[in-house]
Amino acid sequence: MSDFIRINICDGVAFSSISDDRFKIGRMGAALITPIAKKAAAANALLSCVLTRSCKKYPDFTALSRKLNSLYGASLYPSFRQIGDYQAITISASGIDDKYVPESVSSEIAELLCNILFEPNVENGLFCDEDIEQERRQLLEIIDSEYNDKRLYAIKKCTEIMCEGENYAIGRYGSREDVEKLKNEDVYAAWKQLLDSARVELTMLGSSDPEKALSGFRKYFGNSPRTIEKIPVVSKVPENVKRVSESEELSQAKLVMGFRSAYFRRDEDCLANSLMSIVLGGTPTSKLFLNVREKESLCYYCVSRVDNNKGLMYIDSGVETENIEKTEESIMKQLELLQKGDITDDEIDSAKLAVKNSLLSSLDSLAAMQTYYVGGTLKEDQLSPAEAAAAVDKITCERIVELANEVKLDTVFTLKGKE
Repeated sequence: MSDFIRINICDGVAFSSISDDRFKIGRMGAALITPIAKKAAAANALLSCVLTRSCKKYPDFTALSRKLNSLYGASLYPSFRQIGDYQAITISASGIDDKYVPESVSSEIAELLCNILFEPNVENGLFCDEDIEQERRQLLEIIDSEYNDKRLYAIKKCTEIMCEGENYAIGRYGSREDVEKLKNEDVYAAWKQLLDSARVELTMLGSSDPEKALSGFRKYFGNSPRTIEKIPVVSKVPENVKRVSESEELSQAKLVMGFRSAYFRRDEDCLANSLMSIVLGGTPTSKLFLNVREKESLCYYCVSRVDNNKGLMYIDSGVETENIEKTEESIMKQLELLQKGDITDDEIDSAKLAVKNSLLSSLDSLAAMQTYYVGGTLKEDQLSPAEAAAAVDKITCERIVELANEVKLDTVFTLKGKE
């Protein structure tokens, strides 16, 4: 069982401790959350990787690795993700729990994280060129791998079309062109901007004494005034359905349908919205799977998912090109049945079990728990995974139907095989 404590260090900086004694290691992280902007998105993503290569105190990759090895084989992990219209740049570290060693590894890891964030390896306003170029190549490889995964590519294109002109369409790392054009000065400017204005979520997970890490974080962040930039969430009602199609050399066409759905900031409402999507197409007992895929044999897969941080729902499927129109009609038919309340207790029970299993599985690793808690920081409240699982049982059929009627088709994107 995990115990959750949240402390505000100063305006815009919070420290969350999730105590759990099931693990022999601890995990710590600093997430800098900022509104997505076209030029900054790529710079921020690249910055997260560059920061974990060195810092002023350990000025190259070898020196930093030597320090991590001295902390009983501690590790650093950069990551960047999208949370609605925001981008989260996270530097995480894991190391052996304090109770297994004579000294406090957690306090040293907290100090190292602060060194990396506040005292990077910068000279004359520039990072090391070699670090920039190496991490740029790796980031471009990530972008290329997602382009080559045609399912991911189709979903991304649908998002760009549906959310044109909105921050959400920019994505977690911007575009390939944005990354290629980045200069060293841009990455440095991104670092300064994040330190000045990003919302900071510090997390500590494991069974080490959180006070040891908190004191180190206070030393750096307690004297770091910041002006947090907030943006309103854009939630539109589609006036007409946008339809875009592309053709490529592929054997299986992709159909992605983008919907505007309800937007909430309370955890219980988000859970209900997720449950609605899973009843529709999130499990092997869902309406889309049993009818569109199994009974009608129109597609290879057909899955729905919601983004509660934005108020969107996607249904994507892999189909034969000649079945695209029939598949779309069948999907809309299943959605209409759900909106009319045509839903069985078995469908709801199966969907609830899937949601609860997904929530409770986030307790299986410290990394998953960190992702869960950081992802919920923009909500008005945050339930623990166990509390959220219990709340799922209280969601009624009427609430599911009500949320289904909030779903409106906005965009249809098809990626067809060339004849």
